Amino acid sequence: MNDFNFDRILGYSKKRSLSFREFVEEAVSNPWQCLHTSSSLIAEAVKHFGYEIVVRSGEPTINYKIFADPFSNGINEVCGQEFCAKQIIDVIESVGKESGPSRGIILVGPPASGKTNIVDLICQALEEYTKLPSVKLYSFYFCFSDGQDQRLEIRPAFAQNPILLFPTVLEQEDQLIRPRHEFFEFLQKERAGDGAIRIPTYYQHAALDKRSMNILQALLENPRNQGKSLFDIIEEYVRVEEIEFSNALARGIANIDDMAQLKVQTRPLDVGEKLGAMLAEHLPGLNLAQYEGALVSANRGLLHIHDAFTTGSEDGAGQEDYKPLLMLLGSGKASIESTQAAIDTTVVITTNIEEMQLLERRLTSSKLLDRIEKIPVNYLLDANSEMDILRRDMANMREQYDVDPNLLRVAAYYSVMTRLMPPLAERLPEGWSKEKKELFLSITPEQKLFIYAAQSDDPVSTIRNIPFWHPFRNEAAKLGINVDDPAGYAHLIARRDDSVPLDQTGLFTSEQLKLIDDDFMRELWSQHYPNEGKQGISVRQLQNIMRNTIVVSDGSKIHVGTFLSQLKKVFIQGPTIHHWLKIEGRQNNGREPIAPRAIGSVVLSEGEGDYGDYQGLVKVLQALYFTIIRKEITVSTVDRDPEEIASDLRRYLQHTLLVTAAENRAFAHIMVPKFTYVDPQTGEKIDKPDERFMESMEQILAPPGACALYRREIAQRFLELQNSGELVLEEGKSAVASRKDNLLSCFGSEYTHLLSHRRTVEGIDPERLKEAFVQKRNAPDDFEAYPSEIKKFIGTILGNMVKRYGYSERNALDTIIFALRKDIIRFEEIIS
Repeated sequence: MNDFNFDRILGYSKKRSLSFREFVEEAVSNPWQCLHTSSSLIAEAVKHFGYEIVVRSGEPTINYKIFADPFSNGINEVCGQEFCAKQIIDVIESVGKESGPSRGIILVGPPASGKTNIVDLICQALEEYTKLPSVKLYSFYFCFSDGQDQRLEIRPAFAQNPILLFPTVLEQEDQLIRPRHEFFEFLQKERAGDGAIRIPTYYQHAALDKRSMNILQALLENPRNQGKSLFDIIEEYVRVEEIEFSNALARGIANIDDMAQLKVQTRPLDVGEKLGAMLAEHLPGLNLAQYEGALVSANRGLLHIHDAFTTGSEDGAGQEDYKPLLMLLGSGKASIESTQAAIDTTVVITTNIEEMQLLERRLTSSKLLDRIEKIPVNYLLDANSEMDILRRDMANMREQYDVDPNLLRVAAYYSVMTRLMPPLAERLPEGWSKEKKELFLSITPEQKLFIYAAQSDDPVSTIRNIPFWHPFRNEAAKLGINVDDPAGYAHLIARRDDSVPLDQTGLFTSEQLKLIDDDFMRELWSQHYPNEGKQGISVRQLQNIMRNTIVVSDGSKIHVGTFLSQLKKVFIQGPTIHHWLKIEGRQNNGREPIAPRAIGSVVLSEGEGDYGDYQGLVKVLQALYFTIIRKEITVSTVDRDPEEIASDLRRYLQHTLLVTAAENRAFAHIMVPKFTYVDPQTGEKIDKPDERFMESMEQILAPPGACALYRREIAQRFLELQNSGELVLEEGKSAVASRKDNLLSCFGSEYTHLLSHRRTVEGIDPERLKEAFVQKRNAPDDFEAYPSEIKKFIGTILGNMVKRYGYSERNALDTIIFALRKDIIRFEEIIS
């Protein structure tokens, strides 16, 4: 206990106070920190905590790090809402720079889409920013004393900036002067070398609140202060102090859920009999009022109105409900004691789609709608971000149960697919080929799912090649980023290791992959903005299904198969229990239903698993899960590192080039050195093809009896891809040495084929291997009777599932038996 440093942990003390003269001197030396408005302060706070660049669906955007919730260890992290969050900050920043009208911001979206979390994190950033030693935020208070032991401090409820102590207009020697205007002119002259100082409009016209004005007026009129100027009064009775915002104390930040709290409440200020007598000597005959309310607390900071238009009326909120809000957003003022007080606050409103629609239908709502900026906050369309939310919110489940590593992924896939909308034929770019347009219109929900979740192979290229009109160019310029200089921003690009490359999904042909470029993805994403994501299952409903999965599990482990069963049960129970099913509707809009298709071994009939077909999408989800575990079990059975297999493919391609070069006798002296490479393991220079190695690869890849033809064709394909620019290796490196390239994407089918192949295992019969897996789970004693080769092989497969994919041995065994029972894998195809 003696070692605990109380002074360091609880060493907070009240910040310093200054005289008005000292404040003015500080304002002259550093005017920018004394001229914060609420919007400029919020924008600075958000940027202070840093940012990264996210490239999604061909669209780069800035993602501010506050939305990862660095304040509470990620508990309230907002995932996948980069475009929405950036739009909010842009509106706030435009108001701060007075490049746009002062408006309220309204976040509109379905329940549980992250609206409140977004605002809460902005509030948290604002609070912590104002607590930084480098950030100076000033207000003032009146100090009264009897000259002995009695002292009373009265703070303006609005925590106004001491700049407002300079009157806008003052009568002096029978003429009007403008003290504040003259002070600002002085600032401009003093800081002329630093460039023009932008004086916010608010500080040019705002006045003190009525109570503060009454105090100053009473002090000037008090006979004891006869002959004293306004400056003398301020110097004697006013102290300037540093302040900070507090969410919990409602200082600079207000959170309300009732519009009635917008009205400023006044009540008499009660300081007690003894102090009241002392105060009367300084302010004779003046009765002071105390101001309270959300607008009072939010001045200079942020006002968050939760569920703003939710009322008891079926018609929604009426003008009487939001009258104070109209005045605030229209004139920047609040009604108080028969006059108005200037308010500087940023208003952010959150509401659901239904309440917003009710408001928009009211004839009297146009005044308010003209004064707010509506920003959609829909459900996530990126499965990776959906997984992040599930991983965060279901963290306790992972600690208490043995969870299938694919559970969150499968759940996220389903939720996102229910939210997607079909591609439209309208307004497709004229320059697109017929094939590209046909592919665009034929995109299925599962394909769209993976396109939205895909990570750009070359995000730097995506950024450098955005059109000249793209808003990211201006965003980058404001942050000092030159899009043509990757060295300055490459380290800022966010990358995900768990993103599935499109060529590894098994849902696209190599020809289709060539057509899916950044332009294609941008068009796909923008077609339905901002409507895509308004419908579908919410993450809360999804978590309810996952909790039901836990309940019906065996109490120790949770398998994806159990989750799929619970998902199917939802449709048996129907919309009377699961309200989100009520909005199910195939979103055809006159389009033809999706053609019959197959996902792996699962066949879907025409229209089955179409957009909006929630029940059919469960079958699509099941097919995707089968694809995932087929690959995992195959790779675990093959028992080779995927990196090693990739290296073999690179080596084989380089050797086919050497063969081609050697066969071209007229130019062999030029071509062979071009394709010669250094073996990264031995350091030996390789200038001749290794026939034995090539034949071993061709036994897997080439059709029987066509090895020579196959190697010529694949070499020709390599050269054509390279010449067309579709294949780009690292500069100056061979296919063997290059790593930061798209070679595996260009030769994805060959790579997948190699991943799924294992040499014949001597002494192991595939049928007995299958039986042994079942016995290991159901009859462990009988399993021990199997030959050691089979038991060792099963141990290797299970060990690979554990090591490579994060399974427990129990869940790995259940998954393999599930795959065998559903005929998802066949060992005779893998090990023969």
